[in-house]
Amino acid sequence: MKTTVIDLSSDSFNGEIEAFLTRLLESDLVGSLLVPKQTTGGDNYVHALIKNPALLADTDIGAPVMPVQAARIISNLTFRDPGEKIGVVVRPCEARALVELAKFKQITRDSLLIIAVDCLGTYEPKDFSALCKAGKTPALDLRKQAATGACTADENAPFRSACEICEYPAIDAGVVDLVVGLWGVDTEKQLYVEAGDELADALSEKSILEFNGQENAKRQEIIDSVKADRTKSCEQVLGDFSSKVNSIKGIQELLSTCMRCHNCMINCPICYCRECVFRSPTFEHTPDQYLGWAKDKGAIRMPANTVMFHLTRLNHMVISCIGCGMCDTACPNDIPVMSLFRTVGRNAQKMMEYVPGQSYDEPAPATTFQDTELVTEAGMSGH
Repeated sequence: MKTTVIDLSSDSFNGEIEAFLTRLLESDLVGSLLVPKQTTGGDNYVHALIKNPALLADTDIGAPVMPVQAARIISNLTFRDPGEKIGVVVRPCEARALVELAKFKQITRDSLLIIAVDCLGTYEPKDFSALCKAGKTPALDLRKQAATGACTADENAPFRSACEICEYPAIDAGVVDLVVGLWGVDTEKQLYVEAGDELADALSEKSILEFNGQENAKRQEIIDSVKADRTKSCEQVLGDFSSKVNSIKGIQELLSTCMRCHNCMINCPICYCRECVFRSPTFEHTPDQYLGWAKDKGAIRMPANTVMFHLTRLNHMVISCIGCGMCDTACPNDIPVMSLFRTVGRNAQKMMEYVPGQSYDEPAPATTFQDTELVTEAGMSGH
């Protein structure tokens, strides 16, 4: 891995990043870039697939809002070979989702140049919009705090629930191609970048970015501190949640307002099936079936199968759940879906000794089987 520290003039962080992305797009290293671009009203950032470098204006790679999970978009772009390399700007949770999707052959990793940006926290889209309309500068405000690691949400809006308990505020440069560091960096004065040796050499050779070997001594210390605080919060939040939702009755109560809109599934990066059983004739029942069930049971809930829907999703993908919280963001009735999935997920992942999104080389438990799995200390199968 190679590193570089670039000195900036006052408040030129976005300008330097835009210049870097422009040089990258004008090179033969990528054919297009997927980056967060400001919307016309200036109160949101959405992913834009850009081929014209002139349209890189109004981008902010650290905009603290995530209306869509980038891994979901990237899967749509690369589940088949797109015929060119696409540069993508992602957060740590999105990079981790890409690792999992690669294991299920839902992305073409060789077609991607992955640029990860430290995540300082994100707001729900409606809260981010309100802050912008109130004249606030959420991205700049957080970057100013990142040097000390004391990133806090605006007093008028909380961070997304997932961000408050996320133990991965940054990602190892070995998982992606290039990292833009924010934690521990005075971004009003400097830009910090890490890249793998091969990419760093290519960027230097093409005069896109020079690597001078300078490092940031306190960056890892701050990341470790943030991770420790988040881990503590995660244990408390999920512990409180599991004590309340520890039975079928508790799950039924949790999901009492679910209207089976499928928004959580549609926006989850790990729910990758191109054809879902819940959106197939299997669950498109006929009137006589509903009436027959009502007759047999005396009453049935409508729409039907709300609890089964969530339990099936849990069974399908919870070991690969990376805790991005898009299920919470997408739910119109504010059901804490993320808390349910993370509570079950951390137990399942611990049992399988698996950390999702950690390595491309580590096989996903859902794709492998070993006869020693789930063996108890007594040597008997735990099945």
